[in-house]
Amino acid sequence: MATVKKDDPGCRGDIVFIGNIGLRPYTETTTTLPSPQATAAMNIDVLAASGYENMEFEDVMVLLEIKGPPGVQFVEHSARNNWFWGVPDGAGGWVEIPKGTPTTRLRMRKAKGNLLRSGPLDGLTYYVGLHGLPADGLLDFSAAATAGRVAAMAASCSIEITGLKENEPLPGYLS
Repeated sequence: MATVKKDDPGCRGDIVFIGNIGLRPYTETTTTLPSPQATAAMNIDVLAASGYENMEFEDVMVLLEIKGPPGVQFVEHSARNNWFWGVPDGAGGWVEIPKGTPTTRLRMRKAKGNLLRSGPLDGLTYYVGLHGLPADGLLDFSAAATAGRVAAMAASCSIEITGLKENEPLPGYLS
């Protein structure tokens, strides 16, 4: 069973949260994508606190880092929705590239987005492919989200997810 813990136990998010994480087997249908092919797909939501139902945020980002097992990478896949693929630039920042290259550290960014959709647990969803999951389908990774508004910047607490198994959802507000 997967566990979720905050990097800083005292962190208290108030506007932006990570939630609704899922991992499932995936078979790539497009052959025009770079190798390696995705063999699993993860969904992850950025959620806002209630009271922000009609608020559009800017630069909604999810920062992910694979902690284990070795050899697992985020990869491009044909079910990816319209977000910018960012990889570390080697100087502590990020560079966005048009086609995703395999990486263990990824920044997913949408220029604008509403973080609450049809209900309080339905957020802005990102989909990303993975390659190299072992037969047991377990994944350990960290996740954090940020989103800006004209008047303020908001961030989730950074969390560590250990032992996420394929077809095991982690619903609701997690950070």
